[in-house]
Amino acid sequence: MDCGPGTIMDADPQAHRLRCPRCGTETWLPALPLFVLTGASGAGKSTVTPPLRMLLPGCLVFETDVILHVAALGWDTWLQLAHAAALGGQVTVLTGTLTPDQLERLPARELIGPIHFALLDCPDDVLASRLQARPPWRGTSSLAKITENQQFAAWLRAHQAVVRYQHG
Repeated sequence: MDCGPGTIMDADPQAHRLRCPRCGTETWLPALPLFVLTGASGAGKSTVTPPLRMLLPGCLVFETDVILHVAALGWDTWLQLAHAAALGGQVTVLTGTLTPDQLERLPARELIGPIHFALLDCPDDVLASRLQARPPWRGTSSLAKITENQQFAAWLRAHQAVVRYQHG
């Protein structure tokens, strides 16, 4: 934009454009979708990410847990990355533990098109055995963490308006 860094843009998702309120410069706002594969820890998101990359060669598929330094910057950063990918014509797929409300209220939400969620799920006993099998440094093998993840999985099943894929 002509006004340089720090310019706050007025997003108009309906018109697919950003407009600088200072200079009036407009830029195209792609409306490519963002796909999110969510689920509790242990549901299998990390396991399915590499096959997704093979099955979706035209998409950028990111496992949000692996790139911890980016995840530490917040979900808004992920939306900005999805927007940058869309500027290059690529759709982004995120695999990670998040919910629609975590993305809808973010400033960068207006930069991308529709967000589609899918829930990767498995039975509670499978979830427990997977979490117990993890190395202790992951901090997910205690009974408290297993219970917490099973409760989160149950909440996702009950509250998410998502496409469900039963795994396990």
